[in-house]
Amino acid sequence: MFFASFFIMTPFLAGKAQGLDSESIECLSCHDAALATDTDIITVCPEPDCNHPIGTDYVYSSSTNHGLKPAYMLDPAIKLVNGNNIGCGTCHVSYSSLNHALLSSLRTQYPASPDPMLTVDNRISGLCFGCHDK
Repeated sequence: MFFASFFIMTPFLAGKAQGLDSESIECLSCHDAALATDTDIITVCPEPDCNHPIGTDYVYSSSTNHGLKPAYMLDPAIKLVNGNNIGCGTCHVSYSSLNHALLSSLRTQYPASPDPMLTVDNRISGLCFGCHDK
């Protein structure tokens, strides 16, 4: 299924997949509706006017963008791909199609609880502040 989905998505990725890790490519095989196709940086975010990148170098970004914490200060649950890149698994837990329904139902049934699909509790922007100073 993964390879078939990847080839179906290839026109959407238009050469951008080389910056993505295999887990992120697999995520985008289902979550492609959030994919911004008009930019060189793939951006995924469920909120309007959000442009959070994936497939980019966090270490370089944190050295040039003073709004990001240095990588060594990140919560260990926030995992950078190969120690320096932002991927889907940086913020989201990996899941399979088998447990997707369970995680989605938990998210719906208990909206005041931490989102089971996130690596860090984002209530009061906890996950965001895991990387960002402001």
